[in-house]
Amino acid sequence: MAQNQPVKAIDVIPSDSINIPQPGSVVDGSSSTNGTTLTDASATFIADSISGGDVVYTNNEIHEILSVDDEITMTLKTAVAAPPGYPYKIYKGNGGDLTAGNDGYSLFVGTGGDLSVSPVGTGQDVVILKNVADNSYVPLQVQRVLSSNTTASDILALE
Repeated sequence: MAQNQPVKAIDVIPSDSINIPQPGSVVDGSSSTNGTTLTDASATFIADSISGGDVVYTNNEIHEILSVDDEITMTLKTAVAAPPGYPYKIYKGNGGDLTAGNDGYSLFVGTGGDLSVSPVGTGQDVVILKNVADNSYVPLQVQRVLSSNTTASDILALE
């Protein structure tokens, strides 16, 4: 395999406030609560080194973890809309701010449209890539795909 080929990928859920997390989920399960509390009686969040800043994917929603309260309970910064019993996956966070030092990813866009992105290390600068075609690769190193002004979908971040 060539040295410049991606070896990891993660589905991108656009967010105006959360960076694309690191590929490879570290924990998954099912929550018995909703809102800003995630509770899973079979979880071991502390032992699994889950912490504030890590990211939860569920039902095409993305949420940042505010705090891990104990082995089975955590508090999220935003409320989950799904009813109790929803499945989730937790990924390690990739820095919440838009400064240099966060990992960047090239993108694959399955369904074309406009793509609003924050390239690595640009502060608060946002770039809107217009009319990205279906099944396109975007070689720009991106740390966040913003939900505002993004009409493209089926996006993968490639590492």
